[in-house]
Amino acid sequence: MRRIVRRTSRAVSLIAVCLVNACGSSSVGVTPSTSASATPAAPVARGYSWLVDASGDGGVYLFGGFTGPPRKNGKWVPDLWSFRYRQGWDLVASSADQLPTGDGVGYDLLSSKPIFLDDSGSTWTFETGTWKQIGTGGPQLHGIHLAYDSKADRLLTFGGDHIFTDGTFFDDTWVYDPGASQWTKRHPAPSPPARSYYATAYDARADRLFLYGGENVNHGDYFADTWAYSFGTNRWTQMRPKESPPARDYSVMAYDSVRDRILLFGGADSTETPFDDLWAYDLDRDTWSQLKPTGPKPTARAWHAMAFDKEAGVLVLFGGGRSRDAYTNEVWTFDPHTDSWSRGA
Repeated sequence: MRRIVRRTSRAVSLIAVCLVNACGSSSVGVTPSTSASATPAAPVARGYSWLVDASGDGGVYLFGGFTGPPRKNGKWVPDLWSFRYRQGWDLVASSADQLPTGDGVGYDLLSSKPIFLDDSGSTWTFETGTWKQIGTGGPQLHGIHLAYDSKADRLLTFGGDHIFTDGTFFDDTWVYDPGASQWTKRHPAPSPPARSYYATAYDARADRLFLYGGENVNHGDYFADTWAYSFGTNRWTQMRPKESPPARDYSVMAYDSVRDRILLFGGADSTETPFDDLWAYDLDRDTWSQLKPTGPKPTARAWHAMAFDKEAGVLVLFGGGRSRDAYTNEVWTFDPHTDSWSRGA
């Protein structure tokens, strides 16, 4: 039985979201671009940005986001940054390197390059200091996540919406083959209910894509369910934990390779009130457990970015805020050995 929280009232007031994430630096075959202007020391405050781990190639990479809502002249910032634990930020490509907006980026481990899906369904990669279009015909969706399946060498995504056009929400499963530069729609049964702005993470040990939460504003739904997808069997399985995080959207998950668990932080409820809770999912036990670190921790937020830096063995969180009017450029790291947060590099 799926877990859903019905919204009692909420206007459909979603901003035009251009979620993109990218990764790559000169150390992973991606050459930084040059700029005549002074190089900033860190990314500006933003929401709707994305972080991704280079899976051992080095560091975590940040791409894109909005500085604020359009009604307050919020700007789309398509810059690309690398972040290394205990070293800080390095600008890879400035905002001068424009490209179409879109809602999905993943990292192809075999080619050591990011893959970006734009709003029109075109696919791009970043190399030699610039974004290059490498294909068309992909899904045209908002509110999605891309996750890299390292065993299959495929990028996986689910659901999404057409909230800015006909308002449709989808329950489709899509797969991208980097070698063939081709998107394929799969037809697993059963499938999670249609939604967008969910959280996903790929568990490398279990070879499963995990999905949690999200929303479907057409039906007034906020979800609190957990699903696992196997590319090999093309099957979604609903998990049945006795306890789950409260229903939410705009949360983020990442696979903790140190402790073999999925970590989830933040997000917002049906009134857009943000959470500051941290949860861990154990596949073997099919249990969610709320972690309660002592000491400093990130404030409640949504619209943030998060990834697990496998090389450094830490979770990295960036940006987001209590509202779309109050984004930050904070960076926090979470040490799974001690279950403790630290602010800064």
